[in-house]
Amino acid sequence: MAAKEEIALTVEIQWKKDIEIPDWATELITVMEFLLSKLFEKERTVSVYITDAVEMQRLNAKYRGKESSTDVLSWSYYEDDHSAVHVGDLAVSWDDVCQQADTNGWDAKTEMIRMFVHGCCHLSGLDHERSNEEELEMLALEEQLLKHLGLPGLYDKSSLS
Repeated sequence: MAAKEEIALTVEIQWKKDIEIPDWATELITVMEFLLSKLFEKERTVSVYITDAVEMQRLNAKYRGKESSTDVLSWSYYEDDHSAVHVGDLAVSWDDVCQQADTNGWDAKTEMIRMFVHGCCHLSGLDHERSNEEELEMLALEEQLLKHLGLPGLYDKSSLS
């Protein structure tokens, strides 16, 4: 049996400087490396910026024309160019993560992982807003990835935001 080829993965996670970084934040690098290895072949990089709802509202208005904050935004470079080593960038709203975690009945770490999974599915080229079929495909992939990360059944909750 041949040895599995090593794949170089680079994850950069930056927190807005006025957000208190939780003690579990370093675990997010391992989560992102897992997601990159499952969703993409070969060497890949991704950047993640964790910010607040105010800045996220500005980004959402600028890039999507929506005047509200959102939990996660993604900019995929892979979707248009499958040879792109840098697959894309994610922005995540810490405020929205904390609020949604409370609403959904779990901790902020679980919600952050859910946002990383959702955002990475977008980076891979899926978009739940394009069609019902793609929404179902994306949801199934998210559920599969969350299960592998030890978080099965999150989408079974009726209160899911």
